[in-house]
Amino acid sequence: MAIDLQNTLIRLSSKTTVLVAKYHALEDEKKRIEDVNVSQEEEIKKLKMDIERLRIDNEYLKIARSISMDSMELAKSKAVISDLVRDVDKCIAQLND
Repeated sequence: MAIDLQNTLIRLSSKTTVLVAKYHALEDEKKRIEDVNVSQEEEIKKLKMDIERLRIDNEYLKIARSISMDSMELAKSKAVISDLVRDVDKCIAQLND
């Protein structure tokens, strides 16, 4: 009877040791996963900020494109400005005379 009790205590002790070791391993794994989770949440926050910045930049580019001139309008505008500059130069020349 005493030998059976001693064997049962030895088995219980070894199983307890195994369970404690598994518990510590699971605690370490949990800590590692929590650290990964924190870093991924920070990365997600950073990416959301980047997405918002890019969305705003995209809106600005759409607005700029909608108000920008095409090449034909740009050429006409340059011609008008050149004419105006020539007229101003003529006026300055007449004033200097």
